Amino acid sequence: MRLELKQVWANPGRPVLFSGEEDLGTIRWYDETLHLEGPVEANGSAFYQDDHIYLFLHVRGVIHRSCSRCLVDILEHFDKDEFLEVPIDEVPPGMQYLELRPYIENGVRLAIERKPLCKPDCKGICPHCGANLNVEGHKLGCQALEKEVDPRWAKLKELLTSQ
Repeated sequence: MRLELKQVWANPGRPVLFSGEEDLGTIRWYDETLHLEGPVEANGSAFYQDDHIYLFLHVRGVIHRSCSRCLVDILEHFDKDEFLEVPIDEVPPGMQYLELRPYIENGVRLAIERKPLCKPDCKGICPHCGANLNVEGHKLGCQALEKEVDPRWAKLKELLTSQ
């Protein structure tokens, strides 16, 4: 998606509206590769003032993620408004347009959860037996079923059981 700069510079202080879809496919975010479900809807306005281009950007879409506790695949919907300031010296001289893709990608990154959950009360995966605790209970012989004694109280327990 591109923003025609001559329209922006022609009327300083007046907003130029833009709207469209950007097919991002996948984007990197921290240690994760995120797959988007279809194109991202982006719209907003831009205006030029005081050697800056100001962007009001709205992004909306759906992204494939994994629950951070139980690793189940989920679809996360995002909808975010963002205000950006682009200094004019970041735009190369003679440039006819401003490519909006990097700003749309950043809008997506800001809109999504850092640690997504399939549901607010997700129980996750048992660290001992590997069972998904949302779907099934602990497996037979799981160490999580045994009550662990705090090591600071272990000597006291030995005293009580020896008598």
